[in-house]
Amino acid sequence: MKRLILLIVTLAMGATRLFAAHLCPSTGRVVDEQGKAVEYATVVLLKGTEQVTGMATDAEGRFTLKAAPGEYTLQIQYLGFDPVKKLVRVEQENDLGDFVMRNAATGIESVVVAAQLVRREADRFVVDVANAPAAIGKDGVELLERAPGVWIDGEKISINGKSGSKVYINDRELRMEPEQLLTYLRSLRAEEIQKIEVVPTSGADYDADSAGGIIRITLKKRRENGIDGSVAFNTRQGEMLHRYSPSANINIHSGRLDFYASAWGTFGKDKTTTDEQTLYNAADKTLNAHSEMKGRNRNFGASAGTVFEINPRHSVGAEVEYWHDWAPEPNDSYTDFLDGGTTTHTDSYYDKFDRRNNISATFNYIWKIDTLGSTLKLLLDYTRRENEGLNDNFSRITTPEAVVDSVYRDNAVSRYNIATATLALEKNFSPKWSLKAGAKYTYNDMHNDALYEYRKGDAWLRNDNQSFTINYTENIAAAYGIVSAKLGGWNLVAGLRGEYTHTTGKGVGQDYFSLFPNANISYSLSRKKGYSLIAQYARTIERPRFWTLNPQRMQISDYTYQTGNPSLDPSFKHDVSLTLVMAHKYSLTGGVQIVNDEIQQTMKADPENPDLLQLAWVNYDATKSYYVSANLPFQPTKWWQFNANLTYMRRGQRVEQHGAEEFFNWGFINLSTTFTLPAKFYIDMSYRYQSRLDLGNCWVKPDHRVQVGVKKRFGERFTASFSVENLLDQGQVIGARGDGFVRTVNVKQMWSNRSYRVGLTYNFKSGKAFKRKAVEAGSADEKSRL
Repeated sequence: MKRLILLIVTLAMGATRLFAAHLCPSTGRVVDEQGKAVEYATVVLLKGTEQVTGMATDAEGRFTLKAAPGEYTLQIQYLGFDPVKKLVRVEQENDLGDFVMRNAATGIESVVVAAQLVRREADRFVVDVANAPAAIGKDGVELLERAPGVWIDGEKISINGKSGSKVYINDRELRMEPEQLLTYLRSLRAEEIQKIEVVPTSGADYDADSAGGIIRITLKKRRENGIDGSVAFNTRQGEMLHRYSPSANINIHSGRLDFYASAWGTFGKDKTTTDEQTLYNAADKTLNAHSEMKGRNRNFGASAGTVFEINPRHSVGAEVEYWHDWAPEPNDSYTDFLDGGTTTHTDSYYDKFDRRNNISATFNYIWKIDTLGSTLKLLLDYTRRENEGLNDNFSRITTPEAVVDSVYRDNAVSRYNIATATLALEKNFSPKWSLKAGAKYTYNDMHNDALYEYRKGDAWLRNDNQSFTINYTENIAAAYGIVSAKLGGWNLVAGLRGEYTHTTGKGVGQDYFSLFPNANISYSLSRKKGYSLIAQYARTIERPRFWTLNPQRMQISDYTYQTGNPSLDPSFKHDVSLTLVMAHKYSLTGGVQIVNDEIQQTMKADPENPDLLQLAWVNYDATKSYYVSANLPFQPTKWWQFNANLTYMRRGQRVEQHGAEEFFNWGFINLSTTFTLPAKFYIDMSYRYQSRLDLGNCWVKPDHRVQVGVKKRFGERFTASFSVENLLDQGQVIGARGDGFVRTVNVKQMWSNRSYRVGLTYNFKSGKAFKRKAVEAGSADEKSRL
């Protein structure tokens, strides 16, 4: 590791002599009237009316601008403050000193900031929400849909077509179910968000299990003692769902103490209907089935945390979070199975009930080592989750010869324990050089017990073929180092992470060590015109989600069931990409992702009864995906904003080892536009297209979605919104082809059919604005596997 870091530093120092001779770095700091740092203020150098260079201040209010020697106009802007303009002279290695910003007397809306909405840094895109008046009135999901490369489809968030993306709020991952995550993001208002960072390829400071990229949302920070918070209510109504989602949060800052708490709930009903046809081409058999699942959701949760600043350099924090998920989903199903000239009719009732409890606790200690923003962090986390699944099933099978009743049930209990300890150092040697290094230990423990029984006469008998007890434990030790350098027009970020994993359970034990390098190199082709080129590489791992390892059997319909696979192996991924940024905001990315042992679902015949179909998790042998992604934001007028996100992927996959490699073409289009009208009205429209997707022997047919909505702001505290989602009301068509069968299913569900959403949000505050701190966690990547 030491040799690798020394080599990177030596090469970078050599590059400095070649590329930085003609540019002079000028440093400075932006503070408020109390002398406190102003984070994320926009600082630009102007030559006449043309912008030469610019950036946003860091957490300490510092900035570094590189330009040719000479005289310039320095301009600083930030919402809520009066703009600052000053003539400065750029010389070799000069310090411009502190710049004081004063609170705007006319209020936040009088400040007009001419900043680029999207900018590219060495390893990420940054959406500058706070300095973009066009973002006002949008929620978190709408902003993410406009972020470069981000795709939100139902319950899934992906970057450049790569699923498994993780979402962080103020350095803490949102550890929620997918539906709850989107509900929370919709409760966020643009006025609360400072910036959104899209990291397509994660670095060595993240767990190697971060192959889908990272989305980081930074909320605005206040600066004086006081209280603020919000209450919100959203409801979605439609043929397939009736849902009500209240939420509230409060933040208190007093002296050196921060306290924050939030609560949310989701209550209502939803419905999913499926119509299935299966053709058994190896025999004269046909299946037609209809199922209707009705869900009744009672989900709620709360969290509370506190941060105490011992002194300006030392702070401690603690947070606790609890949520409960209560979800009965009874399913009525009937099936006609034609075998030659004989029809077997089955009527079934599957009474499915799931209950989950989750509690998490976090403690951290943070030491600010110097005034350059260097920190040392100790993070301790613990999470416990208990899942219980109950299924009482009844089927009546009618043939020309007889009527047979089948009664069976199962009870599956899963318990998960996750503990992590993280030590992380970030050392900034200068505005141009920094080093990150750290170590982490992770303990993952999973226990699954399932009892399957069938009724014979008046007695319940155990089904030994399906009942199971599976315990699985992981011990993961990791260490990493990352070097960052800013050298003239070059930005370099290179790191290496090593992880040693020891597992027990699933009938076997495993020990393996892997290295995960990553590198990001960007070069500014033209500072004035905003052209730059960025190259990225990373090797990552995807460990199986805990629920994919659980072999619990869930009946989808009379002849189809879903199950996990305790024999799944982790998959390893190589990701290479090249991005061209034009005019600071337009971007074009091309890349390839190569995956060994990719974890996906497949459909196959049941080994004991080939008439039954099994939806199971398996490891593909190898896949490779070539992709091109473009983000094109336009603003034809002050009141009209248009954004296009386009992704094309050429995907090759080999399911079986030594099998044939098949190639498929995927396409994603996301077009959105916003009209800002007088009296604080906003009209939003969007169109989303997803081409046919083929995964192994399964496929999803093309999907079109249209959404129209209107928002109205009343002052600065109250916002009301109404939208129609999935205006086309198409539903989804999915299918599978295997040895001896072809299956097609038409699905109508809440994510793919028309619904109406109404939202109300009220923000309150008492006292002056204040600086809100949050507890940072270290187990985010592990918790996502739940």
